[in-house]
Amino acid sequence: MVLVDREIEVLAENTDLLDSYDKRCVTNVGYDLRAKYFAFGEEKKKELRLQPGESAFVASVEVLTVPRDMLCRVVIKNSRIRQGFTIDAPVIQPGHKTRVFFRITNVSHDELELVEGEKYVMLLFEQLSEEPENPYRGVFSDEFDFTGLGEYEGAYRRQIRKLEKREKDLESAEHSIYANVLVILTVFVALFSFLTTNLSFLSRAVSLRDFLLYNSVLLGCVGFLVALLNGVVYPRKGGKAALLRWLPAVLCFAASAAVYFWPPA
Repeated sequence: MVLVDREIEVLAENTDLLDSYDKRCVTNVGYDLRAKYFAFGEEKKKELRLQPGESAFVASVEVLTVPRDMLCRVVIKNSRIRQGFTIDAPVIQPGHKTRVFFRITNVSHDELELVEGEKYVMLLFEQLSEEPENPYRGVFSDEFDFTGLGEYEGAYRRQIRKLEKREKDLESAEHSIYANVLVILTVFVALFSFLTTNLSFLSRAVSLRDFLLYNSVLLGCVGFLVALLNGVVYPRKGGKAALLRWLPAVLCFAASAAVYFWPPA
């Protein structure tokens, strides 16, 4: 059974249900929580602008003490859904004393602002059929300031590292795709230039020296562009690998210099 406004008012005014209780926040079937601050990464802010897809944890002004024969649910306000927010929140169990924390996410295509004191969610109070044998005594008991994963951090750290590794693998694959596409485009442009120019050489009298000079310079330029692209896409590769990527360009330019300075027959 969900409590209505009159029952919420009586309970809040005669028990320690809500610290910082404000009667104006009572609705017909719940209580509107006010935002105290926003936890974003390692920072806690009074105001925050969320970009599309970004999330933050919201801490409520109120501190909640759930009666042992009740539970509480956190639900998003209709107006905030229409604004472009969504929230994730746990069921707050019987006997749990805590400031209310929930995650809010911007699912719109616009930048959305979070402001201290604003109301984003409503608290519902549900009466249980009887008191449970064991009220809440978990890790997040008496959490009055946001602690993140709390004592679960060590247990979940391996899973978080796996996700971080997958993200790095995806970034590496993305760089590899970009590099391969750029190299292929460079090779196609070079091949087209190579064929068209050499066909034009065949249609007119060109000396062997000029033919070799042009082609060695062209191949040197292609090698230089390929090496440069690899250096931009894979900046961490150093040592012998970094030197070897420049070797074809150096050899081609050296050959062109030799042909250029070679005395004509």
